[in-house]
Amino acid sequence: MLHVSILCLQASLLIVIVSGADARGGASELEIIRLILNGYDPSVRPVLNEEDVLNLTISANSLSLLNMDQAAETITFSADFIVEWKDVFLKWNRTEYGNITWLKMKETQIWRPDVTVSTSIHKTELLDERVRYLDVRYDGHVRQSIYAVYTNLCNMKITRFPYDSQTCDIAIGPWSYTADEIYCREGTVYLSDSFVGNSEWDFENLTSSVLLSTDDDVGFEYTEILFKLVVQRRPLFYVWVLLIPTFIITTTCICGLFSPTNNIGDREEKVNLGLTTLLSSTVILEIIANSMPKTSVLPLLGNFILAEIFVVSIGVFCSVFVLFLHNKAHTRGWVPPNWILAILRLTGSRKFLIQKGRYFKLNKSEETEQDLKFTGEGSEFFSKLNTTLTGITSCITEERMNRNRELAWLKFFDRLDTLLLLIFQASNALVTFFICS
Repeated sequence: MLHVSILCLQASLLIVIVSGADARGGASELEIIRLILNGYDPSVRPVLNEEDVLNLTISANSLSLLNMDQAAETITFSADFIVEWKDVFLKWNRTEYGNITWLKMKETQIWRPDVTVSTSIHKTELLDERVRYLDVRYDGHVRQSIYAVYTNLCNMKITRFPYDSQTCDIAIGPWSYTADEIYCREGTVYLSDSFVGNSEWDFENLTSSVLLSTDDDVGFEYTEILFKLVVQRRPLFYVWVLLIPTFIITTTCICGLFSPTNNIGDREEKVNLGLTTLLSSTVILEIIANSMPKTSVLPLLGNFILAEIFVVSIGVFCSVFVLFLHNKAHTRGWVPPNWILAILRLTGSRKFLIQKGRYFKLNKSEETEQDLKFTGEGSEFFSKLNTTLTGITSCITEERMNRNRELAWLKFFDRLDTLLLLIFQASNALVTFFICS
């Protein structure tokens, strides 16, 4: 029985000791906070001497690109910036307080640098500072997480649009303290899945460096950390929605402008087709202009569409000129010159192997046939019959000559249309290749 009583007493003492240790450990954080905040002033820079410089380390923990407004030259992103410094007044002996290494403390309880993203024009904080916490280590090392949504200025370079990449500067540092009071140092940037773009832009890189600036009015120097965000555009949307449709429209328009035709009325419809294409290309160019910043540099896609407009414009001009020539040749009865007949013969029109007089002028036999005189019985009848037949022959001959003349001009302009079709299609392909390559 005595042995059992001793065992029970030892177990009771062990429980009391463990319970006391647990109670001591649970109360240690409160005791530490009371200890380090005793006489602490959160408005005073935490250095022992006023001449001491406080080193501030700033790094980026995550960044997500939300939107890029190219016309306004701004980007919107959410980011988590980590700010670290050493507060000499926030120290404790961890061996005396249950080996507690880190504490969670409210931001409003201790001194914090007024870190600001100076390149941003708007900031949306997700948590109010009254409910935000930061980490304090036993040796005075403080770690603050600043997570917010920023709208930041970004100088766009759109020369290669839509195959462009953009580099945006993000400057972050203390707003009030000079370089003699707080000196910023860049932290290590570990690129991970926390750094992402959006549906239009791919995240490429994020680098940091120390930026030293001077206030010319008072001569104070300030330090900031300059982050350079590099993003690459995904061009497929603009290629499929703007570039390829413009190329197809221009190609179709050229085919319509210079496809061989059989009458003058069809040529007028070709001109209407060209004007409609110019209108649609102008609308596409306006879409691009509205989404780009108003600079003196036209983007690559804008140059392409403008070049396509010039190609179609010149094509319409050539089509109108051909229409004018064809109309004059038709209405004024122009006789095709020998060089046109030579072109027709070279291009396979064997009907024009004989000289043009055979088809476009009355020959001598047809001219003297009218002077035949009839004598004897029935001469009057035969004379009238001859006159009638001569008139009919002249009408048939003139109709044949007109038909041959119109056929010659029609075949010539068909050859000209084919030549212009090949020239303009080749020009369209070359413009697309050199501008978009």
